[in-house]
Amino acid sequence: MNTIPPPPAPDRNAYIDTLRGWSIVGVVCVHFAGSFVTTDIHAWSPSFWLGLTLNQVFGFAVPLFLFLSGLLAGASSKVVPLGDYYRARLWRIGFPYALASLASFFLLNHYATWQALPDIGAKFTWLWQHVFFYGVEPTLYFIPLILQLYFLQPALKALPRWLNRLVPALSPAHGVLLLTGLLLALHVTLGLLCYHGTLNYYVWGRPNALFWVFYFFAGLHFRTLAGLLSRRTLAISAGLTLLVAAVTMAWNGLQLADPTLVGLNFERNRLDFAYVRPEMLIYDLAMVAGLATGIALGWAPRAGLVAYLGRYTLEIYLWHILVLYFGVWRYAGALDSCRQLPEMIVLICLGTAVLIALVTDGFHRLRAFIRDHRLVLVKSS
Repeated sequence: MNTIPPPPAPDRNAYIDTLRGWSIVGVVCVHFAGSFVTTDIHAWSPSFWLGLTLNQVFGFAVPLFLFLSGLLAGASSKVVPLGDYYRARLWRIGFPYALASLASFFLLNHYATWQALPDIGAKFTWLWQHVFFYGVEPTLYFIPLILQLYFLQPALKALPRWLNRLVPALSPAHGVLLLTGLLLALHVTLGLLCYHGTLNYYVWGRPNALFWVFYFFAGLHFRTLAGLLSRRTLAISAGLTLLVAAVTMAWNGLQLADPTLVGLNFERNRLDFAYVRPEMLIYDLAMVAGLATGIALGWAPRAGLVAYLGRYTLEIYLWHILVLYFGVWRYAGALDSCRQLPEMIVLICLGTAVLIALVTDGFHRLRAFIRDHRLVLVKSS
């Protein structure tokens, strides 16, 4: 790829954009590479191992996205009326989500499933549950989830101040620490209950705002949390948490590579409970904590392709399944090529993200050109 992305805007943080970029590439890898972790004759083949590795290593992508969403929301100094805030979120996220959901409904065979439902009541229930909770296409569950958290954001941001008014002896900073700890306990408790089958993972885990609010809240109040630690402590914490993440992932890999634990054909395995398995709970927490300390420490990598992708995470997230479906999954020859040359899996994932980013960038530039051209015409007339 010879396309050189333009430099980021001066007010953009290259490190945060890089984290967002790796996260969205990770999401594409989880969905595409994970499709090679199958129960067919290709199980335990090189493409299977690469798919499994990418699927597991990038498991931190969604938790990191939620943390960064809270971080960026908390960093905003703009004071806007509540109604304007909600309208802006719905326009920026809800409208593109509606378009992607509509396209997925008709192009990814969900319409046939919906048509087969017995009556109008069942069809209506299916629609509202999938649009507002599960996602019309299951991979879109993140958008209703983040909209719920954005809806709660004003209250979550004010919560430490409210707690301080109730308990004046508890400073807002220590209130943030206490609330973060309570939400972490809620996150882990719900995760373990889902893991052990007490709660339904697909209701109380993956798409549920209660399960994920810890990461969003920690991002929203990250500067306060980081301010409780010295720079030296933060640097040491970064190294230790990333080491814990590496060790935990190695342990996770050993578990999943043992056929006696997961089955010879990967049937009835624990892999699908991606975010609630104890090893993944630890891994995600350690990865997000380790990478987040880089924000407080002012890590400043050079802006490159990955940071460029980080500017278009919403668009890549919304459209990558459709691009993969019509560009790769429909063609047996393309899948066979990936199995024969597993490196193609990585190239396709990266290429998908780059393609969507370039199209989005081009669309924004064209729209800006038309707008500026109209202004020139208006002024000249």
